[in-house]
Amino acid sequence: MKSISFSKGIEKDININISQGYYKEFSKRYASKYGTLMIIDSNLKNHLNPGTDKNIFYVKGGNETKYFDKYLELCKVIVEGSYSNLVVIGGGSLIDMVGYVFHTLDFPTGTLTVMPTTLSSMIYLPVSGEFYLDMNYTRNFLKVRGYPDLVYIDPYFCKFLDKKDMKNHFFLGYILGLLFDNNFASLSLKYSKNFIRLDLEDYLYSAVKFVLSLYSNDLPFPGTKLMKYIADTSVKSDFVQSESLSFAFLLYLSFKFGYIHEESFQEIFEKIRSFEDLKSSKIQNIKAKVNNVPIREILLKEDGFVDLLLNFGELKDLLLEFKSLLRGV
Repeated sequence: MKSISFSKGIEKDININISQGYYKEFSKRYASKYGTLMIIDSNLKNHLNPGTDKNIFYVKGGNETKYFDKYLELCKVIVEGSYSNLVVIGGGSLIDMVGYVFHTLDFPTGTLTVMPTTLSSMIYLPVSGEFYLDMNYTRNFLKVRGYPDLVYIDPYFCKFLDKKDMKNHFFLGYILGLLFDNNFASLSLKYSKNFIRLDLEDYLYSAVKFVLSLYSNDLPFPGTKLMKYIADTSVKSDFVQSESLSFAFLLYLSFKFGYIHEESFQEIFEKIRSFEDLKSSKIQNIKAKVNNVPIREILLKEDGFVDLLLNFGELKDLLLEFKSLLRGV
């Protein structure tokens, strides 16, 4: 098992453990544990054998997981069962919903333990300090601050994923490689095309270290802050596709602001297109009401990255240029 301790100053230390096949020991540890409720993606019901259903609550993962009615349903189960500790086994949407519940109910001595089960949720770790719910047909409309206490990453769950989803989710690792290590970016591209000799445990260990480096310096995962202003943020939209579009625009900004050469832009842009069909992406115009509120984002450099405050008013013309570029692809 590979372990990393992530410190957020006075808030808490989060222990992150990565191990292939650890889920069996994990299930035994928490099954029927007094005061603990296990919330599990119902899509995994046939693949897991956590034992008695006494303290297990199944929720169907996917786009509808973060709807407000699901939040209220879980709150009722927790209150009626007097649970103080929550364990969530599922993808990013389920983790978000459970994290939102945990940090809006009163758990004076409770703990939140997370086991992500999709490649994207293993890379895009729930340790940014924020959990979200969908509302008003908008993704991530509601936000609460908070962190899990423990994170267990088991690559075993990736065997149940759709191969196309696996391919696309390596895009998140590709982004991290562009920021920190070009060899890791190349490895992400390789794995997205061929799963032979795929060493996910080592791969995820490196990805986690890169992500934690960003969060330790209070930096966002590239594209996530800008995403809600230019991408389709409806509850049915796909996170990785929206992330691809947002990062492609950051790449374009990196070129236009002079941080990378045109050759680098063209090369990386083509590789982004190998993950997602950007031409079919829905881009919305930057909203006028936020024009004067800059956001902190990350742009690429030839030898790493730079974080900047982006002013929406200054980006309007560049967004129009970017949309024209996509139409001509």
